[in-house]
Amino acid sequence: MEITSGGTPGPRLADHLAVLDNNVYGRLPHAPRAAVLAEMFVRAGWSARASSWTEFEVEHEWVRIELAEASPTDRLFSGVVDPSRVAELGAVFADLDLRYSIELWSDDRTSLLRELAG
Repeated sequence: MEITSGGTPGPRLADHLAVLDNNVYGRLPHAPRAAVLAEMFVRAGWSARASSWTEFEVEHEWVRIELAEASPTDRLFSGVVDPSRVAELGAVFADLDLRYSIELWSDDRTSLLRELAG
């Protein structure tokens, strides 16, 4: 499947979340390339778009994250998540058989609110 900068059909981030700055950051160790990850999310019902040659943005109504290549085997992500659903993001990663670490930060990015790993 080719994911272009025009994106795939699917859910889009809710307007009240789209105005927020990034509040979620994390790492996917030993994960497939970002393009393969984006395809996995699309198959799971998310929308995706290529944001550069090697980075992809995936989203649902409650989350939008940018997947970036950190090393040959690790991926980083950052974006916006509905804070009440951050555990659901971890569950999505687990459902995709991905290891993860997630940090949820306050709106002003001065306080780490929650850490999750799986």
